[in-house]
Amino acid sequence: MTIKLIAIDMDETFLKTDKTYDVARFKRILADLLARDIIVCIASGNSFHKLEAYFDEEDRNRLYFAGDNGNYIVREQTLLHAISINPETVISIEHFLDEFDGFHPNVSTGDKTYFREKDEEELEIVKRYNDRIVLVETFNDIPVNEQAVKIAIHSEKALHENKTMARIINERYDDCSAVTSGDGWLDVYHRDGGKGSSVRYLQDKYNISSDETMTFGDSLNDASMMHEALFSVSMGNADPDLVAETRYQIGNNNDQAVLDLLEELLANNSMAFMKKYRTHKR
Repeated sequence: MTIKLIAIDMDETFLKTDKTYDVARFKRILADLLARDIIVCIASGNSFHKLEAYFDEEDRNRLYFAGDNGNYIVREQTLLHAISINPETVISIEHFLDEFDGFHPNVSTGDKTYFREKDEEELEIVKRYNDRIVLVETFNDIPVNEQAVKIAIHSEKALHENKTMARIINERYDDCSAVTSGDGWLDVYHRDGGKGSSVRYLQDKYNISSDETMTFGDSLNDASMMHEALFSVSMGNADPDLVAETRYQIGNNNDQAVLDLLEELLANNSMAFMKKYRTHKR
């Protein structure tokens, strides 16, 4: 059995908590993976313009980026595929969230992010995941020729409360999917989108099966891509609800466990080594 596609989440998976990673080590690993014709995709809730900043020009041109939870797929600065939310749904969710305290939404159109608040603390939080922020009074001010690919909601609530809000949004809006993400976020996107859709896009493009796919993640916004991979891998620091959706579990992000596993993958001629990471789930 051979791996042909690897999809990797960023925050609390590939990146350490301080948003860094071992650049030189990853460059060596990426070169070896590509030499074996393995496709590597960065699948993240971050917008593309933020994701590309983590990599130098050489690596940016060798990776696929599935930003905004897989709804905005880019390779070599070219947009390949995007899945957008109905504009009326965006405004309806905006008004719904305004009925509650502690939820701070922004809207990504893939190449920029629209935000309504001028509070410096909230702006700094949004800047952690977005480099191109446009302030607006309301999401009605988003130009009609720009399509929302994700609503990201920073929450001041606990994880269990965020899961409740995600469930409510899913019940109210049958054209959308809402999931919890890392660092106190919820993400909303079209029901046909999500990281799983980006993995399927690449599988279809290159005729790759789920048996030849490996995915890494830590939060429930990674669950859809776990369902597309035989080698679905959760982090040691992952949400337990995600662990229940995966077949394997490794160490934590701060120990760069993803890089450890990729080096093991390169050093082995079969996937038998994965047995030691097998969970009792699925």
